[in-house]
Amino acid sequence: MPHAFTDHVALLTAYLDRRAFIVDAIERQMLNVQDKGPARSRDRSRLELLLVKSIDEAVALPRRSRSCIASLAAAHVEDGFQPVSRDTYSHRLDPEDLVMRAYDHWDATRWPGRNGRVAFAHVVYGAFMIGLLEHLSLRIWDTGMEEADGRLREVQALLDRLNAGANGPAFIRDARWLIQTAQGPLTRDLAPYFRVAARIAQSFDAGYRLEAHKAGAVLAGGHLRSQQRYRASETGRAFDDPEVLAVTRNSNSMDVALLVGDLVPLLERYGAALAEEDGDMRQGLADVILQGLSADSELLITRLDLLGPAMVIEDVFVDAAAADSPRHTAPGERQSAVIARYRDLLTRLAAQLSADCLELDPAGRAYSPLGISYGFCADVLWNVALSALTAQPSSTLSLEDLFESRARLDEKAARAHTWAHLPTRAGEREHFTHSPEWAQQTFADVVERLQGVAAGNAIVPAGRLVVCLQTPDSSGGNFPASAVNAQEHVVTSDIQWALSSGATAFPKSHFLADRQEGRYLASVEQDGKWFGVSKVVLTACLARGMDAVIGGVPASLLARLRLTCPEIVTAESHL
Repeated sequence: MPHAFTDHVALLTAYLDRRAFIVDAIERQMLNVQDKGPARSRDRSRLELLLVKSIDEAVALPRRSRSCIASLAAAHVEDGFQPVSRDTYSHRLDPEDLVMRAYDHWDATRWPGRNGRVAFAHVVYGAFMIGLLEHLSLRIWDTGMEEADGRLREVQALLDRLNAGANGPAFIRDARWLIQTAQGPLTRDLAPYFRVAARIAQSFDAGYRLEAHKAGAVLAGGHLRSQQRYRASETGRAFDDPEVLAVTRNSNSMDVALLVGDLVPLLERYGAALAEEDGDMRQGLADVILQGLSADSELLITRLDLLGPAMVIEDVFVDAAAADSPRHTAPGERQSAVIARYRDLLTRLAAQLSADCLELDPAGRAYSPLGISYGFCADVLWNVALSALTAQPSSTLSLEDLFESRARLDEKAARAHTWAHLPTRAGEREHFTHSPEWAQQTFADVVERLQGVAAGNAIVPAGRLVVCLQTPDSSGGNFPASAVNAQEHVVTSDIQWALSSGATAFPKSHFLADRQEGRYLASVEQDGKWFGVSKVVLTACLARGMDAVIGGVPASLLARLRLTCPEIVTAESHL
């Protein structure tokens, strides 16, 4: 029998009531183990059992109540959030891994006495509880939209209790942020994220809902901005180099689509704040919107003509049952409306937004969220925990504070400096960096683009994707001057056809994995073989004003391209 929301609330309440006993048990069972089995073996499964034992020892509950933990995790997976690992972990705040990192650190330095172990046991307890609260935040809709508001406020009450009694750091203070961080770990399927986004849009009153959109915008912006910076650093190229942008955009369709979905209500509220002459609200929203736009300023500000194609995710937005006559799913129709609304709002508000952003110029400031790089949002939470492990000065800063540009900047700069020097494992890159230079470069780029839109500055129109019946001439001799042979951006699992046509061949498993991540403008299966058009063509060719010519593809692929990219696709019988 599945557990009710009230069962989960009761369980977490019991864990909060027995906090001191749980912390004591964690210290005795898991941390007071120098030269003992757990510290020597680093066996994760053993640590999981020790954590369960520590909790069971401290909280005497019936078996059904104890099974609530497993049911919360199971419900998360059943929703479609099946975690996958990359770089050996799945980018979530993991109490067992925290304990293993403590062993590593203490072995390399010295093992602490009881007071030090108890202090870190509070951190492990806090990480454990945050994980449960994240999962609980996505259960608020289990019995309908009408109860979501009240249930999220119950989650907030639990989170408040966790933070009020914390001897360790406060990871997160706002339950609306939990909804976003709960979706942070890597997963196999993209559709669940859009289901949650739709639920947020249909729940709560507009004012209460706005904070969830703020969290979504700044977390997506920070993650995508970090990816872009890491890629630029690895290749030694500029952050706006087409090769850097092509690679990062190719794997970020979902993130950008969700970001735009969060930016629309933020821009709407910003427009209302202008009319209301609410300066503080306007500045706060400008801060959030600036961070969101910085994720990919070219695509989100200048290249609105390519924004829709860049966000195509066929598994979510295209009806699989309509192969002969492609059409959008309900989420696909919603996404098309969101894109149209976003274009209108950004164009209309660009002038005032660029002016308000000038008040957020990071030049001369100790800290700006535009300058941070960290990977995934869970990596920031890791930094909070690891700071406690290394006995750094305590701080009341939580996750939300790090994405605010106007207050406690010296304190945030000091915290960023501390995090940049936290210990890493072999093969790990730094957990966190803060670069004032990067912040200023990013800021200047966004503001310049907004000012260009406000001034109506002309840009080179995006090129077209020209689909021919025949395979294009590899020499390009019959192309117009503005066109290039883009056949390499056609991807197929048909090796023989690839060899004869100049397309790129991928194994079927590789092709389908890329398709699931939204890396194709469109794709089709024909006679057991897959054919698709890579989104790299958008950045490599179309964004630079060049027409991209492909050909010889199945007619069904052209039909699907006309659905997913109607503004940029044209068909030619010959060149």
